[in-house]
Amino acid sequence: MNDELAEIRDFIAGCPPFDTLAPAELGKLTAKFVIRYLRRGTSFPPPGKSALWLIRQGAIELRTPVGALARRMGEGDRHDADCLADSPEAGWPGHAIEDTLLYGLPQKELEILWQQHPELRQAAMQDLGQRLRQYRSNTPPPAPERDLGSLPLATLITRPPVFAQAGTSIREGALLMTRERVSALLIIAQEKLCGIVTDRDLRSRCLAAGLPDSAPLTSVMTANPCTLPSDAAGFEALLEMTRRGIHHLPVTLNGWPLGLISSTDLLRVQGVSSVYLADRIRRAGELSELVSAADELPELWLNLARRGESPPILSQVVSSIADAIAGRLLQMTESRLGPPPVPYAWIAFGSQGRKELTLHSDQDNALILAEEISAPNDADYFAQLAQQVCDGLAICGFVHCPGGMMASNPQWRLPPDHWRALFIDWMTYTDPQKARLASNLFDFRVVHGDAQLAEPLRQLITGESPRHETLLAHLINNGCSKPPPLGLFRNFVVDSEGAHEGGLDIKRHGILPIVDLARIHALAAGISEIGTLARLRGASASRLLSQDGAESLIAAFEFLLSLRTRHQKEQLLHALKADNFIVPATLTAAERQQLRDTFLAIGIQQKALLLAYPQAPTQ
Repeated sequence: MNDELAEIRDFIAGCPPFDTLAPAELGKLTAKFVIRYLRRGTSFPPPGKSALWLIRQGAIELRTPVGALARRMGEGDRHDADCLADSPEAGWPGHAIEDTLLYGLPQKELEILWQQHPELRQAAMQDLGQRLRQYRSNTPPPAPERDLGSLPLATLITRPPVFAQAGTSIREGALLMTRERVSALLIIAQEKLCGIVTDRDLRSRCLAAGLPDSAPLTSVMTANPCTLPSDAAGFEALLEMTRRGIHHLPVTLNGWPLGLISSTDLLRVQGVSSVYLADRIRRAGELSELVSAADELPELWLNLARRGESPPILSQVVSSIADAIAGRLLQMTESRLGPPPVPYAWIAFGSQGRKELTLHSDQDNALILAEEISAPNDADYFAQLAQQVCDGLAICGFVHCPGGMMASNPQWRLPPDHWRALFIDWMTYTDPQKARLASNLFDFRVVHGDAQLAEPLRQLITGESPRHETLLAHLINNGCSKPPPLGLFRNFVVDSEGAHEGGLDIKRHGILPIVDLARIHALAAGISEIGTLARLRGASASRLLSQDGAESLIAAFEFLLSLRTRHQKEQLLHALKADNFIVPATLTAAERQQLRDTFLAIGIQQKALLLAYPQAPTQ
């Protein structure tokens, strides 16, 4: 085989679908390929008989019959639509947007190959979005052995709830609980859940208070009880119970109670699990006990990853454990300092706010104070509270934010009206730096304290952001101006020297750009969700994001998370510190193709936003 044929063979050997062929078959097929060179601006496909075209170097744009951009193709991409009569892309015009080198397999030879390998015909019609969604559907489901804390609450319900009408007497309610062998009743009025009565309520609010048993259950019930949806995870329920000091929590489906979960239900688990670890944190009396529990987080993460838990669940576990540690630190600090002078809400933002925290992350937090603090002693109280909690989090492994975006910084301890004024300033009089602050703090979530203090701010962000296009323009410029790490010929741009030589930071170049895209689309569409996947699903088919675009980004995000999880799992198994640098050369040919598709999908969505907001100011 001459050098030119050897070069073709080596290239097509790494391109799906030819990467599945045996070496001998691949060698014979190589001689059937033709070579074409297109100058920039030249029409595509080349004139002549139909063929499957592989792009060796350069780039091609494909257009729909009405001239809309349908697809951009780079090195390693294929185009075989004209070889399939039923392909929706058959006959669509295109052109080279760079000087381009093509390898082509004539249709006659391609049909012979398809006869020998029918499965390759099925892959032939997949465009970028279809391929990404196919990769997603081909991902094997998690192994059946799963951590109890990560299972949805619906799977933990053992029996339907027991209901009582609001007018039912305490005596009748107690007899009903005894007969049904339950420790709690759900109270309904006018076909709506209005309260809950537990064994503890009957003891403390009836017997101990001398209330007659003829009084209605409404006189001892907890009104408007906290609920969680049926798809919430077990550890979320335990953390919510801990935060509110309750032991029973109704689980709802479409707003109606599906069942009840108790803390005892959640603690029936053996070994190191998220629920077990969260309960240890809840019971900790000293900082050393919290540090000991936090030290088990990498082991818990690794065990769950080896069991097959999905990357989003792993991030939720890490985020929830961080929430639990912060909440317990706040309780312990309050016990030393005394009750807070005014109510407050401790919020987490950034990746913890989105419940996408990873191991070895830094902390991002702030305080919403119920009212403006004027007394020096009160201001000193919250300064001490914030400093001690932030330092405690750092000792537990969640290092201080290098930029000082923590509650220990007085800049991030404000009453609601000051937060509101700050957010409005970022929206109305924005600039690149204010947009960066907004992109971080707008992802906030209440971890501990009075959640009602934060609700008006969430409504402000959701309601006002779509109206402030200058803010959106700055967010787009900040998040979309750096293209994905694909070089001139669509090879990956990797580090050329240093500790990560040959590596690619998929967090910086892939995961965070999708996080930025999801945030922009959610803010533009007025969607209150803060998790990346929830934002993409919520913004699907909105003004700026098509359904296909959302599905492609969801598949791309899940693929990148799975790559990082696999990489970090191997690092932890070898006692190495987890990082975000993967080495593309170690991936399979199909994974490299999928990674290229992922970066192309990101690039297409970034360019779409930059085109939609051409007024995005330069820095």
